[in-house]
Formats: sequence, structure tokens, C-alpha cells
Amino acid sequence: MHLITYIIGILVLCILPDALLIGKAIKSGNKTLLYIQIATISLFILSIVGMLIGMHYSTHMLPVLCFGMIFFCLYVPKWLYLPFGLWNKHRIGILVACLGWLLLMYGLCIGRTEIETRSVTITSAKIPKAFHGFRIVQLSDVHLGSLLQNEHWIKHVPQRINALRPDLLVFTGDLVNTYAEEAEGWESVFCQLKAPHGKWACKGNHDYSHYQWRNNIDSTQNAQAVEHAYKQLGWKLLNNASTPLVKEQDTLFLCGVENISRPPFLSYGSVSKALQGIPDSLTVIMLSHDPIAWEDSIKQHRNVLLTLSGHTHAMQMGIDAWGMHFSPAAWIHPYWDGTYQENGQYLHVNRGLGYVGFPFRIGMKPEITLIELQSVE
Repeated sequence: MHLITYIIGILVLCILPDALLIGKAIKSGNKTLLYIQIATISLFILSIVGMLIGMHYSTHMLPVLCFGMIFFCLYVPKWLYLPFGLWNKHRIGILVACLGWLLLMYGLCIGRTEIETRSVTITSAKIPKAFHGFRIVQLSDVHLGSLLQNEHWIKHVPQRINALRPDLLVFTGDLVNTYAEEAEGWESVFCQLKAPHGKWACKGNHDYSHYQWRNNIDSTQNAQAVEHAYKQLGWKLLNNASTPLVKEQDTLFLCGVENISRPPFLSYGSVSKALQGIPDSLTVIMLSHDPIAWEDSIKQHRNVLLTLSGHTHAMQMGIDAWGMHFSPAAWIHPYWDGTYQENGQYLHVNRGLGYVGFPFRIGMKPEITLIELQSVE
């Protein structure tokens, strides 16, 4: 159902510019514009057919990603050209369309691989003294079914993370797009990651088999296999559960909830269950895939100092430079990127390491987060 909605939405975005541009070409007698329209529409139809055939035989996201790439590369330039073309400013329209296309190529070839290590410092009197300087590395949203294992950039991720000397490694969900077999063969990457206080994770909405297109795969068994894939890659899942982090004579608690979201996403998590048995006097770090859970059910618990989330990808596009920080994700998610603070409690939203839907990032780089805890009197 989600895929059908996705396809209908894309078709709507395509029909309008195509209809306007074909009408313009016929009315003005511009054969070049007409031939370009016929060629691009034909390519788009072929990409839909190719995606559907590929999805029939594959559980990898590659057919969808190829379709997404073709869609954006064809129709972003059309939308950019459209207002100029309708007013007979063809040269300006072509220039703007070409610039848009080049930006997409940058996102495809460079932007999706240009990993940023973001440093975050959390300072609070609630942090026990023994945990002063404690280093947490957060990963999120790798979407393994969208990645190719032999790509150079992904092979160097373990070295980059281990060089940060993390005391604790956490992963905040969406290991796969849908199918457990997407995680096969990734042991050589993720099992290299090391931290003395362990590797802990919570599940994301994509880890529950909601987005299946293959009817011959049992969704319950697949969801169980995804949990097994986490373990195979060295991650210990916290499904509405907690674990103590002990250093010298001090203790912090690390908790994880299953996915908590607002519709159309489904919720399985229970913050109260995850916190069960933890005294209010002890400080908690919470893993929650969807940051909306911080607003809805986490920050009411005052002993939760820090919540770590992902999910939004910062929509894989936006601007974070020259003092500007914006993405269309802000129109959908109240907490979409970076660190938020309210009444001494913190939320950090990681942009994710991978991508889904379309294989590029523009202005919102893939992220590894290094969080350092600072204790104060």
C-alpha cells in the first residue's frame, strides 16, 4: 500500500509538467521540445516497468533506487525549466535546469558518500563523575538494502568510527529497508566496530517488515530474521528494555524502545516498560528511532537526560552552511536534525548513514555522531 501511494504521488508530479510542456510545444510548434518530451516520457515509463520487474525478482532496493534516480534526474530539471519555458525564456530555463541536474549528480556521486562526523557535548550535573568524558558514537538508518558492499566509502566506516575511541556504540534503527537478507555479507564491516561498553541498538520502522513487496516471504519470520541480523552484526537489541552502564562506582542506564511513531507509522514501544525497575535518582540515556517519541512520551520522565534518534534523514536534502540550517524535513518533523534541549533534557537526531527512496544526499551529509558527556557540579 505504501508503494502504491508512492507511485501515485510521483505520477501526479509528472503529469502536470509533462502536460504543460507538451501543450507548449504543440502550440508554439517547437519540435525540439516535443521530441525531448516524448523521449523523457518514454524513458520514465520504461523505468517504471523495469522497477516492477526488478521488484518481482529481488528483495534489494536497487530497482526502486534506480527508478528514484531517473525520476529526479528527469523531472527536477523539467520543474526548474517550466516557469521559464512557459514565458518563452528558453535559454534561462535550460541554464537553470542544467544547474539543477548538476546538483543532483553531485548528490549521487559525492553527497551520499561524504560522511560527516558531528561532535556533540552534553553537559549536566546529572552525569555521574565517573562518566565525565564518556564517549558515545551513534549510528542510524544505514538501510543496508540501499547500499552496495563493494563501495569504497562504506568500507572505511569501521576505521573511522574506531578512531573516535568510543566507550559505547549505539545504533538507532533501520538496519534494513524491509528484508533480513539485505544484511547478509555485512559482517566484515560492522563486526569490526569495538567499544568497551558494548554495541546496543533499537529497531526502526523499516525493521518490522511493513514495506514488503514480495508475497512469498512470511512477514513474521522476516521480522524475526531481522532481529537475528542485528545480532549477527554485533548489535544487542534493547526492545523496551534497559541495561546498566557501570564505571568505577557510578551507574548510568541505557534504555531502548521499540518504534514509537505517529500515524501512518505503527508503534510498538513502551517507555514505561523500558524504564521499569530504574530508580528515578539514576540518569538514563534513551534510544528511540523516531524523535517524536521524545515529545510524546519520553521527556515526561525527568531522569532521561539524553534521547538519541534518527528516522528523518533530514530528508536527504537541504542546506547546512553559511549560517543556514534548513530542510523540507522541517515541514514534516518537529525534530528533524541536530541537538535539541528543553528543561535540561536533550534530544539528538542523527541524519543517518544510508539513504532510501532516492540514492543521493544534497546538503545534508550522512552522519556519524560523537557524543561526549561532561559532568559538572
